[in-house]
Amino acid sequence: MKKDYLKIQSATIDCLRPLLALMVVGLHVRPYYTTGTEKFFDGTYEATVIMIFRILFSVAVPFFFLISGYFFFKGLESWDLSVWKNKIRKRVNTLLVPYLLWNLIAFLGYCITRFAGYRIKGIPFPNLMDEMSERGWIRLLWDRCLYGDINPDGINLFGFAVSSGSPMNGPTWFLRDLIVVILFTPVIWWLIRHLKRSFLIFAGILYVVDLWIPFAGFSSMAFFMFSMGAWLFLTGNDLVSISRIHPLIQAVTAIVLLLISAMSLGVNEWIHCISSRLFILCAIPVLFRMVSNRVITAGTGTKGWKQNLSNSSFFVYVMHTVLITDAINWFLLSLFKNPCKPLSFALLTISTLTVYLTCHLLWVILNRVTPKTLNILTGNRSSGLKQ
Repeated sequence: MKKDYLKIQSATIDCLRPLLALMVVGLHVRPYYTTGTEKFFDGTYEATVIMIFRILFSVAVPFFFLISGYFFFKGLESWDLSVWKNKIRKRVNTLLVPYLLWNLIAFLGYCITRFAGYRIKGIPFPNLMDEMSERGWIRLLWDRCLYGDINPDGINLFGFAVSSGSPMNGPTWFLRDLIVVILFTPVIWWLIRHLKRSFLIFAGILYVVDLWIPFAGFSSMAFFMFSMGAWLFLTGNDLVSISRIHPLIQAVTAIVLLLISAMSLGVNEWIHCISSRLFILCAIPVLFRMVSNRVITAGTGTKGWKQNLSNSSFFVYVMHTVLITDAINWFLLSLFKNPCKPLSFALLTISTLTVYLTCHLLWVILNRVTPKTLNILTGNRSSGLKQ
């Protein structure tokens, strides 16, 4: 039975990857159709967008961290320094190389949009060198996203600074934080082996209240969710079994926390922060169970277009904010100026799907024309290799 569950888990993760990538796209499309200051009781449109595009879709990145932690510790049930070093070497190709390349690609995309924008407006080009120097050339690869504020540090519930800066390619903050947490895997392994659940509970509390190291690259989410995935593997658990523990209670709790999180957004930051993070912890097994049930019914294999969607998910994740999201939403909003709320929701949905499918189509073209280059850009993920 355990072996069957592992097969189901692997197939479910393959099916989940494109869905999670679509969620990430939705998170980045939403700001084009909202101001970010909406509250749950402002109306049906606001409530729906908050619940789906802000809270439900926020499950995606924590889920990716959890999966990464689970797969990293395969082969490290007992500590082996040579195995660990080999895993680190592999991550150079699967994480570091794509991270650097996609941030350079995003930088080129930024230059293109800047020059094109000034050309269209007919005004002189800015001194890009001065702008880059102000932001910090090296830090463009770490925490100085040009699309946001120069000093993007936020404040957590206790009033402490929480660095939230993104690199040039915004979504690659996930890769950055994953690289950082992987460097601490010897510590994570030791803590899980010696402190067991006590360590996980403590890390979970820090995650829920967002109390962590206040430097970009260190996030409570990355550390806890990665550790959760590691704990699942090292203790012989799997997501199929976890998702089937009191499924009705899990589902009801997730729905209640979703509503609390949505209603408290912009009203009470303590309640929103805690409830939204607890929601993620409940939603992950619920989502996994829903997809795994479908996998069990349809069979444990992912072939053809389903496998292609799974293989292209990383490319979609790192590509969608490079020109594509801006271009598609500029086009849609130029066609439908000042849309009503129902139309805005339709455009938000259409844009999310269009951005995703455009990136996937580009992946298909690159996979046929230059598969070796695509494999370098995706860290060999396009051939279906696990991290």
